[in-house]
Amino acid sequence: MNLLAPVIERTIVTKTQTPPANDPQQKKLLDILVNSTSLSPNDLKSLLGAMDNFDVVAKVFLLEGVPFVFASSPMKYLIFREQVADRFEIGYQDVCIVGSAKLGFSPSPHKFGRTFAETSDVDVVIISSAMFDRGTHELFKHLNHVGPALDFHNHKPVSVDARDWRLHREAVRNFVYENFNPAHLPENNALRNEIFSSISSTSALFLALEPQVFVSKIRCRIFRHWRAAEAYYINTLRQLKRQLAAGDKSDPSASGVDIELDDDDIEVPENA
Repeated sequence: MNLLAPVIERTIVTKTQTPPANDPQQKKLLDILVNSTSLSPNDLKSLLGAMDNFDVVAKVFLLEGVPFVFASSPMKYLIFREQVADRFEIGYQDVCIVGSAKLGFSPSPHKFGRTFAETSDVDVVIISSAMFDRGTHELFKHLNHVGPALDFHNHKPVSVDARDWRLHREAVRNFVYENFNPAHLPENNALRNEIFSSISSTSALFLALEPQVFVSKIRCRIFRHWRAAEAYYINTLRQLKRQLAAGDKSDPSASGVDIELDDDDIEVPENA
């Protein structure tokens, strides 16, 4: 049996107070966690409903393993990781695909279950302390000139553009949770262009797949270390569980969801 099985079983028992061996539904969930390399939206819903600790689910299904888009060509996924790693001067083990390209459907709270298609983006996680520091410094340098100038003698309220305010809030939150989104840099920024050029230059590899995969665009989020990435995607699942429990009626932005400046680019929660 998978070495994770005892840990997973204890997690399920803690939540349900029923040993999986005595409950067919819990036994099925344990089998999914231990033996499955992929899962369906309904499987994920069931797992979220049965668990409060999502560490294992995030690691096994969101961050590790061969993605849906490379399911028929695992070796090409390794080549993709090597190509990205070479461009960012990191190890291939510090690169992975997440989101709908990983699962075959979106785990994002606001579009859960949407299947991966030609119009879907490929989301890539990059672990690089150096790039996180460089990107964050560049972003805050830009933000220093956004909005009204500081005037310590003026105690009257000032007006701030909602878009600028959201950018400030997201930049600070991302810094606290040790991740950097290059999409927050202005379009003419040299570092933004460097990052997007490096990541998009790997798109030809998707066309070499059988069948071919046409991607809308390749995005990335840069984390200072793996612990930050794990926490980020654990929070994705936590927010998704709340969203599903609310019947998809709650507002993701009210719970710390990181909403990109492009309305089509909505990410996942950062707040526990």
